Amino acid sequence: MVTGAAGFIGSHLVELLLAAGHEVVGIDDFDPWYDPAVKRANLTAATANARFTLVDGDLAGGPDRGLDADRLTDLLTGADVVFHLAGRPGVQDSWGAGFAEYVERNVHVTQRVYEAALAADVGRVVYASSSSVYGTSSATGGDRSTAPVSPYGVSKLAGEHLAGVYRVRGLSITSLRYFTVYGPRQRPDMAMHRLFRATMEGGPTFVLRGDGRQRREFTHVADVAAATSAAGWRPEADGATIDIGGGSSVALREVIDLVEGIAGAPVRLRSLPVAAGDPPATVAEHESARRLLGWEPATDLEAGLASQWAWHAQPTSADPSVASGSDSSLVAD
Repeated sequence: MVTGAAGFIGSHLVELLLAAGHEVVGIDDFDPWYDPAVKRANLTAATANARFTLVDGDLAGGPDRGLDADRLTDLLTGADVVFHLAGRPGVQDSWGAGFAEYVERNVHVTQRVYEAALAADVGRVVYASSSSVYGTSSATGGDRSTAPVSPYGVSKLAGEHLAGVYRVRGLSITSLRYFTVYGPRQRPDMAMHRLFRATMEGGPTFVLRGDGRQRREFTHVADVAAATSAAGWRPEADGATIDIGGGSSVALREVIDLVEGIAGAPVRLRSLPVAAGDPPATVAEHESARRLLGWEPATDLEAGLASQWAWHAQPTSADPSVASGSDSSLVAD
């Protein structure tokens, strides 16, 4: 079972699981936070596979296509692993009144998935967390404590704390802290997507927050999917919380230079002050992923960016319109 199956990471994970021979059930509510047609296009290959079943339903149990507790438990019954990727992404929209949606989709929904998984006797749940739980503490020399600096980070950390509660009741849960995921099908609010769009004729201007010296550990989506799949079955990963990072922390200005070289055109830029909740650097801890998952990143940044550019250059790639957030997301996954 993959929740958020039509999303950026979810759709790649679904394809990887199908390629490995698994039967896969995907759940997605096609939330209009960005164009649902883009999400449906993400599942083009999966829906052509007889071993894939798509459930169009709301994990929050709302009045429209809502999955009540019994229905959700029924769906999860018989699942070896539930990969819980559904949620509301993005840092900037989590401030102010927007936080209510993050509580609903990142906290309430996660608790419902854990509850149903426990009732259905699921073998393991893999929870998609975020580097945002660290705030500024994951930077080089930091103490790596969980100290979010955005409401989004708080909502993802709440899912980790809920995991601890349900582990006590006997549910196997592995939490993965993704570090700034990029690659083909990246959400339209995220930095790499906007950077490439800003090199195209008629594309939008990229909003550069700060001086571009912010450093992020960018992680290619194919590597993230591989790590997530491994977390579903490796005995060593039971109960663990693991960073999933791309291997090196790179300044945004360096990324802009790479994007311009790959696209063969300059990025149109507009500068604004640093956004709230934007830490100066993120750096993953890598030994745990090697030891517990037998995984390490295989895609260097330049090759990964080239794969994303190839996707953007296709006439069938994602709609260029952006999500409700007004600024590029560097931290959220």
